[in-house]
Amino acid sequence: MNERSGQPAPRAAGTQPARAPVGAATSRAFDRCRDWGGLLLWGLLAAAAGLSSAGLEPNLLEEGIVVHTASRMVEGEHLYRDVILHTAPLPYELLALLFRIFGNEIAVARTAVLLLQVVGVLLCFDLARRAGAGVLAHAVAAILVAAPILLVPLFSIFFYSTLAFYLGLAAVCAAARIREASGWPLATGALLAAVALCKQSTGLALSAALVAAVCLTAPSGQRLRRIAALCLGGIGIAALTLGVYALRGDLRDFVFAQTRLALAMGSAASFGAPLIDLWPPGALDGFARENWMMVVPSLYPLRTGLHAPLGAPIVLLTQALYALPFCALAATALAALAGRCAAIPWLHAAFVLAMALNLFPRADWGHLVVALPASLVQLVLLGAPRIRSEGLRRAAATVLVSGTLIAAGTVGLWLHHIAGAPNLGPRVPLRPISPATLGPSLPRVVRHLRARVRPREAIFVARQEPLLYFATDTTNPTPFEGVLQGLRELQEPRILAALDPVRFVVMSDIDQPLYTYYAEELPAVWAYLERHFRIPSDFPLDDASWINVLERGPDRGASAVDLGAGFGAVRAFIRGPDARELPVAAAALRLAARQLRRPLPVALGPRGGGLDFDLDIPARGVLQTAVGLRNLVSSAGAHLHPPHSSAVISIRTREAGDFAPLAAVPVDAGPAGGRRWRAIEVDLARFAGRRVTLRLEFRAESVAESRRLAWFGSPRIALRP
Repeated sequence: MNERSGQPAPRAAGTQPARAPVGAATSRAFDRCRDWGGLLLWGLLAAAAGLSSAGLEPNLLEEGIVVHTASRMVEGEHLYRDVILHTAPLPYELLALLFRIFGNEIAVARTAVLLLQVVGVLLCFDLARRAGAGVLAHAVAAILVAAPILLVPLFSIFFYSTLAFYLGLAAVCAAARIREASGWPLATGALLAAVALCKQSTGLALSAALVAAVCLTAPSGQRLRRIAALCLGGIGIAALTLGVYALRGDLRDFVFAQTRLALAMGSAASFGAPLIDLWPPGALDGFARENWMMVVPSLYPLRTGLHAPLGAPIVLLTQALYALPFCALAATALAALAGRCAAIPWLHAAFVLAMALNLFPRADWGHLVVALPASLVQLVLLGAPRIRSEGLRRAAATVLVSGTLIAAGTVGLWLHHIAGAPNLGPRVPLRPISPATLGPSLPRVVRHLRARVRPREAIFVARQEPLLYFATDTTNPTPFEGVLQGLRELQEPRILAALDPVRFVVMSDIDQPLYTYYAEELPAVWAYLERHFRIPSDFPLDDASWINVLERGPDRGASAVDLGAGFGAVRAFIRGPDARELPVAAAALRLAARQLRRPLPVALGPRGGGLDFDLDIPARGVLQTAVGLRNLVSSAGAHLHPPHSSAVISIRTREAGDFAPLAAVPVDAGPAGGRRWRAIEVDLARFAGRRVTLRLEFRAESVAESRRLAWFGSPRIALRP
């Protein structure tokens, strides 16, 4: 090389060319072979990990909504017109297309997720290589390979959050290559639009964060052009989507669902949940402790059961995992301040931020899961370039990869060990692993219905288990796949209009503040069900029953006075050790409804207690209530009905000075008793038109201090049909 001109020096006659270019070419070829070998290895491992979890755990709500809606679309129904949802359309449209091509089977949905997992692992491995992670790129791949097993079941189900995760990762990988060709900005924009078409909030957050990251990392002379191309790709997908719905004649319904309906759902107060307490370490309180099963890692209740104590180790782990996304973002900010944050970590930080925002307004494990793999990958991308020693890199990669894969393999083997046989019929051949799906309650419902309904018969799944339509090969007569919180005026008229020909309803007992109290969310629908439906006598129940079949029965009459809703003036009393009445404040607990009855709590003293209602008795009035269900739950915990007690119904008129008994029903304390409500019905016709005091009470010889609460089920005065 000529030192002054910088041009190659002339080669002397008879000399051989230098061999350095050949060595460089060989090195590049070796690197390519190594990269292709790594891609092949991690592709196979991703497929194996995905297959190991793809056959596990039927998901009643999240996957059930998408699977059942796609089935309805295959049969000719229109999304947003015939099926009213607030979520974005791509998961439904994509799965409906796959169902049309490959068949209406849940295996098709799970296979699509498996392919996304393989592609996601390969893309992330390549991204880490481009970021200069070197051998630590294998650690990045291992994190994503292990996610479907260690974070079971979210990364195995066909759900909009799952699709948004992998499409968002693809958008970051496309953004990392926008310097290479003009098509990559367009691809990035199109992928961002696809994320928004899976989950609106995630797509908007990722788009804003990724555009900002591209502005920070692009050369100043190219920023405007790249951002314009990126926006053009997103606008193109948005225009295509609007055009498709316009051609179908569903544009108005689509816009309503994506704007007014989505905003109404987002503002539903019952959907929010506070971020768990990260301080002090090892302690949880408030919402997190009351709803610990929805907060801690999903493997913990699978391993310990539903009533395990929350020890310090699992609390510390939970707090650390919730802090992890914020730690990854803080580490990115510190690296940027130190001038050590390269382009790709900046781009991937946008992905971490978008995934972490799933924790607002509702912080639970299901929303944290999508942020955890991205946060771990971000920490590796930031830390790998700081390790200068190749030996240290290899050692770190060995520890991280082997530890992650050993953990995933161990947990995967254990999951298959605890998994039961498929129990939801031939259409859902998935092995259950959670207590809710392993227990007998859910299979009872499926067996009972499959033995009695006609193919494609309409049933109504009242709460949040739409996969049961798919499992029982029945149809949904309503346009709703579950309860849309806070939208009573939209739902009640349509559901009531659809219920008249329905013979069977499925009702789960999942009342709680984090979801909804059905009787308060849709009171007219609840009243209709209480009036016209009952649990069949041949449907088996036990203390663990959490979901039941309701069958249409005789009309119980319209409700004239709903005592369970706190009608009129009510006075509470307890009976002391000498059975004397002592006035007390009425029990303020809100008990979860069970078996189609709303419990009215009654505070008890040592010998019992009750409630007095002052009211006018209507013509044809009949008192209807139920007693005897022995265990209920509230936000304060579990409650057990006192044994050896009797429910007594009494009445006092203005003319009579004392209460006259109308009915007395013993509460069964035997091992077979207390598993279902025992109905009480008292004809009040002879008191029609009179002002009376109606007393509902429990009497007992002795009530233990730990059981000073009892309950009546949906007490009301109905009008006899």
